[in-house]
Amino acid sequence: MQEQNAIQQVLFKSPAHSFRVIEEESSEPDDLDAWSLCPIEGKTLAKEYVEGPFEGRFIVEGQIVKDSGTSEQCYLEVILPERICEYRYVLINGSVARLRGRRTSDGTAIPSIAIEKFGVPQLFYAKENPSVGIKVLEDALRLAKEKKYVAYDLGMLLREQKRYKEAIEAFTVLLSEEVAPHIARTAYKERAQLYTTVGQHELAAKDKQSWSLAFESAYGRPPAPEELF
Repeated sequence: MQEQNAIQQVLFKSPAHSFRVIEEESSEPDDLDAWSLCPIEGKTLAKEYVEGPFEGRFIVEGQIVKDSGTSEQCYLEVILPERICEYRYVLINGSVARLRGRRTSDGTAIPSIAIEKFGVPQLFYAKENPSVGIKVLEDALRLAKEKKYVAYDLGMLLREQKRYKEAIEAFTVLLSEEVAPHIARTAYKERAQLYTTVGQHELAAKDKQSWSLAFESAYGRPPAPEELF
């Protein structure tokens, strides 16, 4: 009987919520038989739990959010820092299958844990029930040691659901930590627009000033009139 590869041996069996994929140097990128999975401690995927550079191929616990209102456990393959996510893993008749994409016939796969690294918030969005991804991020925000990137993801999803005051709170958490100028610029702009939406115009004006400073820090010059918002 052929020995099972690491994917079959580990996924849906290990208590770990995420894994670093270790690939043999001479192997093809999708040769799963040449992969080993290194379990990562922690209830978020964070650099404090990862040995070596916080980049490369990871597999994280996820769930398929379905039209029916139910969910199904899965895993997602995520490449950092880009957050490229092209494959999901599901259990079919006791065997782990690697399937392309996050979309299924009746749902969308999203991570069940947050990623403490800047990236595309839409990874946590399931159109069938956006509140599921929001709940993942809200829970993670309480657990995360470095909250800013989780708060960014959460703020963007809350804004899309028109939960404006909660989105403001999320962006405030983000801006309470030290962030790169380009991220601060985005956060101040988002929060300024949210303040305007809820009628807090003085706070919106302050954030526009902070946005201008972050812009200058990022680009080495003040914003031109046509770049203002």
